[in-house]
Amino acid sequence: MPWTDRLYRVPPVIAGGSIASSWLGMLLAWGAVGFGAAAASSAAGILISFDEGACTTSDAVCQVSGWGGLLLGVVALFGAPVLSLFAARGFGPPVTWWVLSVGLGAIAAAPFSSAEGALLSPAWLLVSGVCAILALLLAIGAVRRGRAALFGWIRLDGIDAREVPHRSVDRLVALAALAAALLGGAFGAQTLRLLAAG
Repeated sequence: MPWTDRLYRVPPVIAGGSIASSWLGMLLAWGAVGFGAAAASSAAGILISFDEGACTTSDAVCQVSGWGGLLLGVVALFGAPVLSLFAARGFGPPVTWWVLSVGLGAIAAAPFSSAEGALLSPAWLLVSGVCAILALLLAIGAVRRGRAALFGWIRLDGIDAREVPHRSVDRLVALAALAAALLGGAFGAQTLRLLAAG
């Protein structure tokens, strides 16, 4: 089995017709992805610029907000696929296919979340560049899997899209997932900003 088939495999359970729970699961999963990515990236930025005044209060608050925010972000990122598998069940873009590229993208963006004037080590810049390339490659791999990567396996009317093709209106699901991720990301970034402010 090719590595792409292992990485982008179809969920074990696709329950057509359970639209109410599927919508809730899909929106929560993508909200968790956005929250986790933003929290992890912001927290890593705090840790990178720990000595350059990333926090306006004590060093202890800075350490707690940095490591605590990083842990919070990672837990949210790993919890999103669980929500996607057990609640969305094939409805909406599959979080399991995207979470790794989003997580790597968050690491790549961490230096941009560091405090103004922070001196970034070459090692951090190298890690950021490698993560950005890997995130891009994984995203391209997901997109190449076709419409399921963007819209999921269940249409808006609850019919299995593997049996009946997606329609134009089913694109709304991808837009809703993106909106949930952006809202989750804004909330995650604001949470870390408040933590760092003490």
